[in-house]
Amino acid sequence: MRIVVRLIFGAVTGLLFLLSLVGAGNAQQSPYQSTVGLKPSSGPAGSSFTISWNFSPCKGPISFTWEGAAITSVSAPSGQVGATVPGNATPDSYTVTGNCTNARTGQPLTGNATFRVTGTVTTSPPTTKVPPTTKPSVPVTTPTRPGTTTTPTTPVTTTTSPTTTTTPSTTDTPPPSTDVPSTSSTPLKANDLVLDRSSVQPGEKLSATGKGCLPGERVTLTSDGERVGGAYADVTGGFTTAVEFTRIEAGRHTVVADCGVRLTGAVEQVVTSSSGGQSGTLVVLVFFVLAGITAIRFP
Repeated sequence: MRIVVRLIFGAVTGLLFLLSLVGAGNAQQSPYQSTVGLKPSSGPAGSSFTISWNFSPCKGPISFTWEGAAITSVSAPSGQVGATVPGNATPDSYTVTGNCTNARTGQPLTGNATFRVTGTVTTSPPTTKVPPTTKPSVPVTTPTRPGTTTTPTTPVTTTTSPTTTTTPSTTDTPPPSTDVPSTSSTPLKANDLVLDRSSVQPGEKLSATGKGCLPGERVTLTSDGERVGGAYADVTGGFTTAVEFTRIEAGRHTVVADCGVRLTGAVEQVVTSSSGGQSGTLVVLVFFVLAGITAIRFP
């Protein structure tokens, strides 16, 4: 009977200790945060701006949308990322929203900010200089005076031939281009999709850069039929966005960017296995079981 009582006492003591650890962990939890900021918060269509955010606690990637259309996706709980105003946006106020999953409750965490489109990006036409106009000189006639003798003399008229000075017209010729491509890097060609890593492990960041889309066109990135990212093309038809794989699967994967044209790139997923230690809770339970056995052996 005394042995049974001691076993029950040890189990109850261990349970109370575990509950105190859980309560202490919950007391240290910080309040939820979901904030989104834009800099600048206004500008013309096709211009660039920066998104800053702070989501806590956040599980999985954070996706940003422009009035419901995906513009970029990130994995860090806070930071900054560049984005581009859609080229077809008309002057008005638009909502930029960030979404992720609350790591504690499983409910969505959402933050948003407003961007004001003020107009469209315009370029002034080149100016053309008009060559100067040359006026011909007016001929000058110099009459001679008559003499003072009684015999009148016939006046002599001297006519100078007109002199015309012609100024050669000048035409503005643009100077020859001095832009020489750098030998240290290869310029991005149209219809290319470049990934900044040839291989990636779970949790590592991966970025895709492409060119060849229409300005302001929506770009959707997929791999093996699943969406892994999205963005909008800037005024040059290019884009840069993060790539987030929804599942971990070792091997070579092809990434396809679709914006009316299809751009492709490939990356190797590397999966490594590791063994970790046992949970601290299991160690505590083993401790109390050994304490109960000791109490039985030495009453």
